[in-house]
Amino acid sequence: MYLKTHPPMTVLYSQHETTIQHLSEFVGIVLQDLCAEAIANKAVISGPALWVYHGMDGKPDTVFTLTIALPIQGEFTPARFAIKQLPAFKAVTHTHEGPWNTLTETYEEIMHHIDANKIPITEESREVYLNIDFKHPQHNITQVQMGVV
Repeated sequence: MYLKTHPPMTVLYSQHETTIQHLSEFVGIVLQDLCAEAIANKAVISGPALWVYHGMDGKPDTVFTLTIALPIQGEFTPARFAIKQLPAFKAVTHTHEGPWNTLTETYEEIMHHIDANKIPITEESREVYLNIDFKHPQHNITQVQMGVV
């Protein structure tokens, strides 16, 4: 676990208002469509996919904003999605290895560290998907980033 300021990045993205209960509706499908649009427009996919959460508090019924983003290089006018610059992001960062249904444990570890060190948080968090393996979820590698002041 470490504190890091992640650099700004240009992303092709899709934005959704959702709840924790409905996150599974977006797994895999949106990323495939983002990749297809990037490739169709000859953009370079310049990093791993990420999910950016704004206003998620861990409660199942809370509506929050989810941005599913794919870092890209190249200029084009997207047909289905949009392009924006994500700003630099200061975060407590921890790598989760294994299935996503145990991500809660990683978030709990991060929050314990934040509470113990009295670090003020923001309303943004991110998950960077370093390795996605639907067939063998124990091989998933997800970098969890909790935004801090």
